Parts: sequence; C-alpha cells; structure tokens
Amino acid sequence: MTHEEAVDWLHAVDGQLYKSSIGGAGKPESWVAVVTTPRAGSANAKLIIALGETITDATSAAADQWHQEWDKLSGGPH
Repeated sequence: MTHEEAVDWLHAVDGQLYKSSIGGAGKPESWVAVVTTPRAGSANAKLIIALGETITDATSAAADQWHQEWDKLSGGPH
C-alpha cells in the first residue's frame, strides 16, 4: 500500500489517523489508524486501532484487520 492508497482507503472507510510522539522531543513518532468494521445483520461494528511507524504501516495494519473481519461477515475473501 502506498501513502496515497493508505489515505484514500482511510477516507473510504471513514477512518481517522493520529500522530503520536512517544517520550517527547527526539523520540520516535508513531501513527495510529482508527477504523470501524461494517455492521452485518445483528453483528455490531468492531473498533480497530492499529499502530505503525509510518502512516502506511498503521493504515496497512488496520486494513488487514478490517478485511479479515469483512471476510468473516461476508462469508469469504474479497
């Protein structure tokens, strides 16, 4: 997933992206992608919080989890 694909996917699923500095100045920053899965029937949506060193890492991790949940709800991989 490229940076542009990551941003586009987050917009498509109404996700949010946050930047966090760990430990203050001079310490590595991290990125947090937050999305919810779609609801299906009586199943509630699930909250996915994924961390990464880059925007792409965090968003890719969230997308992988989102697709796993979608596959369970829809009955197969897409």
